[in-house]
Amino acid sequence: MKKANHLICVALSLGLMSSCATTITGSTDSTVTPVSSTTSLVTPSGSIISLLNQLLPVADGLGQAIVDGDSQVYKAKVAEADAILLVLEPLILESKIDVLESVQRVVRLIHSAAESKRPADADKALRFIPLIIDAVTPLLNK
Repeated sequence: MKKANHLICVALSLGLMSSCATTITGSTDSTVTPVSSTTSLVTPSGSIISLLNQLLPVADGLGQAIVDGDSQVYKAKVAEADAILLVLEPLILESKIDVLESVQRVVRLIHSAAESKRPADADKALRFIPLIIDAVTPLLNK
């Protein structure tokens, strides 16, 4: 008796589920072409101080973008930080100021914030940048 009830339930379930299937009539070809947007990152330029100042808006708002789950914003900010570091590294090495490791740490914090969803790391990066600027300014003005 139990087996018969079980078989009836299975048969009814299959019958009801198959009646809910979606049927597509007509062509499935799309006449709308997808719009692809390409965002090109402008190569940053400027002095060491200028480039460090350009890192401030990158770090600012990054934590909120992570909290909001806005991956487009935080991925763009990471790309911008990488571009700034790429230009900044040779300038720092040429100036012989021992600050490259600190700048790299800030960029790593920006990466960590975005990749590990850690808004606090973005806040740390934002706090470190002015400290680096304050330390570098007198050294460059000698």
